[in-house]
Amino acid sequence: IPEGQHVFDHPWETDTTAAMQKYPNPMNPHMVGLNILDRHTDCPGKFHSHRLLSTEWGLPSVVKSLIGAERTKIYVQEHSEVDPVGRTVELLRNLLIFHL
Repeated sequence: IPEGQHVFDHPWETDTTAAMQKYPNPMNPHMVGLNILDRHTDCPGKFHSHRLLSTEWGLPSVVKSLIGAERTKIYVQEHSEVDPVGRTVELLRNLLIFHL
């Protein structure tokens, strides 16, 4: 399972705001749904968010002919934790369903 860490060369506030507001995005028409399942702040002051994202993609013609489907829908579960004291953002995403 791929894992990674990246440090952005921008102010922490800018990066955090971008991470929390990236969807919905009119520049990404493949994102067709966003559901907020839970949002809360814990006792130390960390913000937690649990979202369900759905995307829909067209398929190459060779794949369409093999499986008989025009589009695929993919569901992704996203957990995020924002720590304003430690100035960290952790995003975890899991692929849930690949649906034809």
